[in-house]
Amino acid sequence: MIGATTNSNKQNAGNRNAEFRTDDARDIVDRISRGDESALSDLYGRFAVLVHQVARRILRSNECAQEIVCDVFVHAWQTAKNYDPLRGSVQAWLIVATRHRAIDRLRAYRRYSVLHAHWACGRACTEPLHPDEILAQYQEGTSVHSALASLSPLRRHLLALAFFEDLTHEEISRKIGLPLGTVKSHLRRALKTLRGSF
Repeated sequence: MIGATTNSNKQNAGNRNAEFRTDDARDIVDRISRGDESALSDLYGRFAVLVHQVARRILRSNECAQEIVCDVFVHAWQTAKNYDPLRGSVQAWLIVATRHRAIDRLRAYRRYSVLHAHWACGRACTEPLHPDEILAQYQEGTSVHSALASLSPLRRHLLALAFFEDLTHEEISRKIGLPLGTVKSHLRRALKTLRGSF
Protein backbone atom coordinates (compact mmCIF):
# COMPACT_ATOMS: atom_id res chain seq x y z
CA MET A 1 0.00 0.00 0.00
CA ILE A 2 2.84 2.35 0.88
CA GLY A 3 4.57 1.49 -2.39
CA ALA A 4 1.41 2.20 -4.34
CA THR A 5 1.05 5.59 -2.64
CA THR A 6 4.66 6.48 -3.42
CA ASN A 7 4.21 5.56 -7.10
CA SER A 8 1.02 7.59 -7.25
CA ASN A 9 2.79 10.61 -5.73
CA LYS A 10 5.62 10.30 -8.26
CA GLN A 11 3.14 10.12 -11.13
CA ASN A 12 1.26 13.19 -9.87
CA ALA A 13 4.54 15.07 -9.50
CA GLY A 14 5.50 14.11 -13.05
CA ASN A 15 2.15 15.34 -14.35
CA ARG A 16 2.56 18.62 -12.48
CA ASN A 17 6.05 19.07 -13.95
CA ALA A 18 4.73 18.37 -17.48
CA GLU A 19 1.93 20.89 -16.96
CA PHE A 20 4.43 23.45 -15.68
CA ARG A 21 6.66 22.95 -18.71
CA THR A 22 3.69 23.28 -21.08
CA ASP A 23 2.36 26.38 -19.33
CA ASP A 24 5.85 27.86 -19.24
CA ALA A 25 6.30 27.35 -23.00
CA ARG A 26 2.93 28.96 -23.65
CA ASP A 27 4.01 31.90 -21.52
CA ILE A 28 7.16 32.24 -23.63
CA VAL A 29 5.08 32.34 -26.83
CA ASP A 30 2.78 34.91 -25.24
CA ARG A 31 5.82 37.07 -24.43
CA ILE A 32 7.04 36.71 -28.02
CA SER A 33 3.64 37.86 -29.28
CA ARG A 34 4.15 41.04 -27.25
CA GLY A 35 7.53 41.65 -28.92
CA ASP A 36 9.78 40.35 -26.13
CA GLU A 37 13.03 39.41 -27.92
CA SER A 38 14.42 37.66 -24.85
CA ALA A 39 11.44 35.29 -25.01
CA LEU A 40 12.46 34.26 -28.53
CA SER A 41 15.88 33.43 -27.13
CA ASP A 42 14.20 31.36 -24.41
CA LEU A 43 12.10 29.50 -26.98
CA TYR A 44 15.19 28.85 -29.10
CA GLY A 45 17.10 27.56 -26.10
CA ARG A 46 14.32 25.18 -25.23
CA PHE A 47 13.38 23.79 -28.66
CA ALA A 48 16.22 24.44 -31.15
CA VAL A 49 17.78 21.01 -30.69
CA LEU A 50 14.43 19.28 -31.24
CA VAL A 51 13.66 21.39 -34.32
CA HIS A 52 17.11 20.62 -35.73
CA GLN A 53 16.65 16.87 -35.11
CA VAL A 54 13.29 16.81 -36.91
CA ALA A 55 14.64 18.77 -39.89
CA ARG A 56 17.84 16.70 -40.01
CA ARG A 57 15.85 13.45 -40.04
CA ILE A 58 13.90 14.65 -43.10
CA LEU A 59 16.67 16.42 -45.03
CA ARG A 60 19.70 14.28 -44.06
CA SER A 61 21.81 17.44 -43.98
CA ASN A 62 23.04 19.41 -40.98
CA GLU A 63 23.46 22.55 -43.03
CA CYS A 64 19.95 22.41 -44.45
CA ALA A 65 18.56 21.57 -41.02
CA GLN A 66 20.26 24.65 -39.58
CA GLU A 67 18.58 26.82 -42.22
CA ILE A 68 15.22 25.28 -41.33
CA VAL A 69 15.87 26.03 -37.64
CA CYS A 70 16.39 29.70 -38.52
CA ASP A 71 13.25 29.74 -40.66
CA VAL A 72 11.13 28.10 -37.95
CA PHE A 73 12.12 30.56 -35.24
CA VAL A 74 11.60 33.52 -37.58
CA HIS A 75 8.16 32.02 -38.22
CA ALA A 76 7.58 31.72 -34.46
CA TRP A 77 8.54 35.38 -33.98
CA GLN A 78 6.25 36.52 -36.79
CA THR A 79 3.22 34.36 -35.95
CA ALA A 80 3.31 33.96 -32.16
CA LYS A 81 0.15 36.04 -31.84
CA ASN A 82 -1.69 33.42 -33.92
CA TYR A 83 -0.64 30.48 -31.76
CA ASP A 84 -3.69 28.69 -30.36
CA PRO A 85 -2.98 26.42 -27.37
CA LEU A 86 -6.29 24.62 -27.98
CA ARG A 87 -4.87 23.26 -31.24
CA GLY A 88 -1.76 21.76 -29.66
CA SER A 89 1.29 22.34 -27.52
CA VAL A 90 4.07 24.77 -28.36
CA GLN A 91 6.30 21.80 -29.14
CA ALA A 92 3.74 20.40 -31.60
CA TRP A 93 3.31 23.85 -33.18
CA LEU A 94 7.06 24.08 -33.80
CA ILE A 95 7.34 20.49 -35.05
CA VAL A 96 4.52 21.03 -37.57
CA ALA A 97 6.24 24.21 -38.81
CA THR A 98 9.54 22.34 -39.05
CA ARG A 99 8.12 19.38 -40.96
CA HIS A 100 6.26 21.65 -43.36
CA ARG A 101 9.40 23.65 -44.21
CA ALA A 102 11.71 20.65 -44.37
CA ILE A 103 9.36 18.68 -46.64
CA ASP A 104 8.93 21.71 -48.91
CA ARG A 105 12.73 22.03 -49.12
CA LEU A 106 13.13 18.31 -49.82
CA ARG A 107 10.53 18.39 -52.59
CA ALA A 108 12.21 21.41 -54.15
CA TYR A 109 15.61 19.69 -54.08
CA ARG A 110 14.21 16.53 -55.64
CA ARG A 111 12.27 18.39 -58.30
CA TYR A 112 15.16 20.52 -59.42
CA SER A 113 17.93 17.97 -59.05
CA VAL A 114 17.35 17.18 -62.72
CA LEU A 115 18.22 20.78 -63.55
CA HIS A 116 21.44 20.45 -61.61
CA ALA A 117 22.31 17.20 -63.38
CA HIS A 118 21.67 18.67 -66.83
CA TRP A 119 23.72 21.74 -66.03
CA ALA A 120 26.63 19.81 -64.55
CA CYS A 121 26.91 17.65 -67.68
CA GLY A 122 27.49 20.63 -69.92
CA ARG A 123 29.77 23.03 -68.08
CA ALA A 124 32.38 23.39 -65.38
CA CYS A 125 31.15 24.81 -62.09
CA THR A 126 33.98 27.36 -62.09
CA GLU A 127 32.61 29.18 -65.17
CA PRO A 128 30.70 32.43 -64.51
CA LEU A 129 26.92 32.14 -64.72
CA HIS A 130 24.65 34.48 -66.62
CA PRO A 131 20.86 34.31 -66.13
CA ASP A 132 20.18 33.77 -69.83
CA GLU A 133 22.63 30.85 -69.94
CA ILE A 134 20.23 28.85 -67.80
CA LEU A 135 17.53 29.23 -70.46
CA ALA A 136 19.95 28.20 -73.19
CA GLN A 137 20.39 24.79 -71.55
CA TYR A 138 16.76 23.84 -72.21
CA GLN A 139 14.87 23.57 -75.47
CA GLU A 140 12.48 26.43 -76.12
CA GLY A 141 8.88 25.40 -75.62
CA THR A 142 9.60 22.86 -72.87
CA SER A 143 7.98 23.33 -69.48
CA VAL A 144 11.39 23.87 -67.86
CA HIS A 145 12.31 26.58 -70.36
CA SER A 146 8.95 28.31 -69.97
CA ALA A 147 9.10 28.17 -66.18
CA LEU A 148 12.61 29.61 -66.06
CA ALA A 149 11.75 32.28 -68.65
CA SER A 150 8.95 33.50 -66.38
CA LEU A 151 11.48 34.39 -63.67
CA SER A 152 13.36 37.67 -63.46
CA PRO A 153 17.07 37.55 -64.39
CA LEU A 154 17.96 38.06 -60.72
CA ARG A 155 15.89 35.08 -59.61
CA ARG A 156 17.30 32.87 -62.36
CA HIS A 157 20.79 33.87 -61.26
CA LEU A 158 20.01 33.08 -57.61
CA LEU A 159 18.61 29.67 -58.59
CA ALA A 160 21.76 28.97 -60.56
CA LEU A 161 23.93 29.80 -57.58
CA ALA A 162 21.79 27.77 -55.17
CA PHE A 163 21.13 24.67 -57.25
CA PHE A 164 23.85 24.56 -59.89
CA GLU A 165 26.78 25.80 -57.81
CA ASP A 166 25.45 24.34 -54.51
CA LEU A 167 25.98 27.61 -52.62
CA THR A 168 24.20 28.18 -49.31
CA HIS A 169 22.02 31.24 -48.78
CA GLU A 170 24.82 32.84 -46.77
CA GLU A 171 27.39 32.17 -49.51
CA ILE A 172 25.09 33.64 -52.16
CA SER A 173 24.52 36.71 -49.98
CA ARG A 174 28.27 37.26 -49.64
CA LYS A 175 28.98 36.52 -53.31
CA ILE A 176 26.52 38.97 -54.83
CA GLY A 177 26.22 41.48 -52.00
CA LEU A 178 22.50 41.12 -51.29
CA PRO A 179 21.16 40.90 -47.72
CA LEU A 180 20.55 37.33 -46.58
CA GLY A 181 16.83 37.95 -46.07
CA THR A 182 16.50 39.29 -49.62
CA VAL A 183 18.27 36.23 -51.04
CA LYS A 184 15.96 33.87 -49.12
CA SER A 185 12.87 35.82 -50.15
CA HIS A 186 13.77 35.82 -53.86
CA LEU A 187 14.62 32.10 -53.83
CA ARG A 188 11.42 31.24 -51.98
CA ARG A 189 9.33 33.15 -54.54
CA ALA A 190 11.27 31.70 -57.48
CA LEU A 191 10.66 28.15 -56.23
CA LYS A 192 6.99 28.91 -55.66
CA THR A 193 6.71 30.15 -59.25
CA LEU A 194 8.48 27.07 -60.61
CA ARG A 195 6.37 24.69 -58.51
CA GLY A 196 3.27 26.22 -60.02
CA SER A 197 4.58 25.66 -63.53
CA PHE A 198 4.99 21.86 -63.38
